[in-house]
Amino acid sequence: MARIVAEQVFDPPLSEEASSQLARRIDECLMSRYGCWRRSYVSLDRRRVTCEFDAPDAESVREAMRLAGAPFERVWVAEVFAVEDSPELQAKLDEAIRRRPGQ
Repeated sequence: MARIVAEQVFDPPLSEEASSQLARRIDECLMSRYGCWRRSYVSLDRRRVTCEFDAPDAESVREAMRLAGAPFERVWVAEVFAVEDSPELQAKLDEAIRRRPGQ
């Protein structure tokens, strides 16, 4: 499976209800293409959403989003680099969090 990123823009901003409905439709379409949702990042103004999926390829996610009626700007294959994968970087992050005021 590949890690796929989908970028979306909404005008007007995406409501909670519309987000839930859209997510259900996308999930149904993804299942038939052997894909699944991992996580989403939603801007505070709810106009931009970036979603991460596991799927065979980017075209599978594009097809699922088209069938679900979900608008998208771009869908692309990504390689993930995460702090959790590096003990040294995780230690630096943990220290930075401990040093924050109020922690």
